[in-house]
Order: sequence, then structure tokens, then C-alpha cells
Amino acid sequence: MHDRFALVPRRLKLAAVLTLMALLGACKDDAKLQEEVRPVRVMTAGADAQLPGAELNGTVRAHVETPLGFRIGGKLIERRVEIGAVVKKGQVIARIDPQDAALNATAADAQAALARAQLAKVKMDYERSKALLAQKFVSQAEVDTRKASFDAATESLKQAEAQRQLANNQAAYATLLADADGAITKVSAEPGQVVAAGTPIVTLARDGVPEVALDVPENLHGKVKLGDKVLIRLWAMQGREFKGHVSEISAAADPASRTYAARVVFDEVVPQLGLGMTASVRLAAPDAVMPSGQIRLPLTALFGETGKQQVWRLDAKANRVHALPVKVLTITDTAVLVSGVKPGEIIVTAGVHLLREGQPVTRLAATKESGA
Repeated sequence: MHDRFALVPRRLKLAAVLTLMALLGACKDDAKLQEEVRPVRVMTAGADAQLPGAELNGTVRAHVETPLGFRIGGKLIERRVEIGAVVKKGQVIARIDPQDAALNATAADAQAALARAQLAKVKMDYERSKALLAQKFVSQAEVDTRKASFDAATESLKQAEAQRQLANNQAAYATLLADADGAITKVSAEPGQVVAAGTPIVTLARDGVPEVALDVPENLHGKVKLGDKVLIRLWAMQGREFKGHVSEISAAADPASRTYAARVVFDEVVPQLGLGMTASVRLAAPDAVMPSGQIRLPLTALFGETGKQQVWRLDAKANRVHALPVKVLTITDTAVLVSGVKPGEIIVTAGVHLLREGQPVTRLAATKESGA
């Protein structure tokens, strides 16, 4: 009887062990069923026909931007335009107090009139002396003296006339006119302000072909040349690219930023292009052919330590990712040139740091790498 009761706990223990093993097996099956599937963005790698170019940000500007200011100083009493105003050549922009300039013009007119009267007097004296010389009433020296006075009065009149013209011009300079068609992009002075001659009142962007102004860093200065083809993307026009070329580049770096000012011209008409728009310029090299075995990828596709970079290659049949070692050849602002990836392989370009070897994924988008 004692042995019979002793067998009961052993059977219970065995049943408990079997039950526990069954539960553990079920948990493993549930874990397999609940394996995490991560969404990723991918691209199809392809041998590129162009070397990757750096991308620089710039601003759409007019080809000619002129600060407009008065030729004389004075108190600004009126400004007729604001930022964004479209103006025509000859349109009034602003005026300064014309009182002082008008007084100078009046004084100059009086000086010119006085000089004309002086000339008329000495001319009569000179003509009279020549008549008296013929009658031998005066000497030749007297005639020569009258002639010198006449010549001096003639030159004095020329000087007075020039001063009168200058004063009248300065009186006209009290009104600032637009010297070309365009748009006002900046206002630098307000009514009531006393300005010196040449002080900018507004900045006029002249009508013409717009350009993109950008700053080229020192490490790219030698690689950017006049006439280089570029691709331009406007933040206000997402998904579109426009062709252009480098039209200007400074020979000297800015002393503060240590960058080189450059201009890029559009090679095609861009509808609704506005001054001040932000643009991204890709400094591509269309004539440079990429060596065989080199692939251009986004920087976001790389992961791993320095010298041991990898990318995730997607197995399209199983929808699982596998790490693929690559060798980094060149890095630009937005892209990387690598070897070790074959054309046609599907590479993960976003979410790489959240993946693990063999993990199942779902694709958000697949695009063909154009290399542009």
C-alpha cells in the first residue's frame, strides 16, 4: 500500500513536466508567428553613367540687383514703394527735401546772369577800344588789356553756366527714379531719415533671366568651373528638376565664410519662378563616366563602423534582408560611391539601423537609381 501511494506524486510530476514542455513549444510557435516585420524603403542599384555631384543650397536672385540711392544728401520726405513692388523705368521711388537744392539752383542762375552782364560790358569796352585805336586815340596796349578782360569774362560765363547746370541737376536729384524695369527686393530707409549721398534707399532687382546664387565651399572650388552643367531643384516645386549651368564663380573666397560666391543660370524656362525661392543645385559632371563595378547609393543606406561599412540587401523572394559588406570610394553631401554591390540588387535606403540579419520586411517604395 505504501508503494502504491508513492507512485502518485511521480505521475503528477511527470504530467506537469509534459504539460510545461507543451506550453513552451506553443510559446515558440507563437513567437515565430509574431515575428516583427519592419517597413523599409528600397532602391534598385544600377551602374550610373555619371559621377555623383555635391548638392549645394542657394537662392533665386536677379542677374542684376542695384541698390538705389540719391546723388545728394538730405532728409527723406517720401518713399512711394514697398518690398515686392513692381516698377517701371523712370517711375518715382522716393524724394528728399528739395529746398536746399532749389536754393542752390537759384543762386547758380543768378551767378550765370551776372556773368553774362559782365561779359556784355567788357565786350562793349573791347569793341570801343578797337574803334578808338583806328582813330589813334588809344594805344595798342589799351586794346590788348580790353581783349584780355573780354576773354576772362567769356570763361567766367562758361564757369557760371556749368555751375548753374550742376545746381539744376542736383535739384532734380532730389527725386529718386527707377533706372530700369524690375521689382523692389529690399527697403533700407524710411521717411524722416537724413541720408547721405549714395545711401541705399531700396534695392532693385532688374527684369531678366533669374539665377541661383550659392556659396561653393573650399573643397569644391577647384572642381566647379564656368559652364559646368547642373541640375536644379526648387523647394517650391517638389519632384521637378531643371537644367542649368554655372555662369559665374568668384576667384577669391569670402573673408568671413571662406566660401566662393557662384551663380547658376537656368537653361530652360521655369514657370512661376519667384525671386527668393530656395533651390538645391547638384553639381553633376555629365562627361565623367563611372568606372565599372561602382554604384551610387544614398548616404542613408550605409551602416556599420568606419572601415566596415555594410548595406542591407533584400531577398525579393523571401522578403528578408541580409548584410552585404561594401567598400566606400567617395562620399558627397547626399550620396556615397561604393563597390561590392551588383547592378540590379535591391538595397534598403531607409530604416537600416532598425534591422537585423534575416529579418522580414515590407517595402514602402522601390525606385530605379538614375544617378542623376
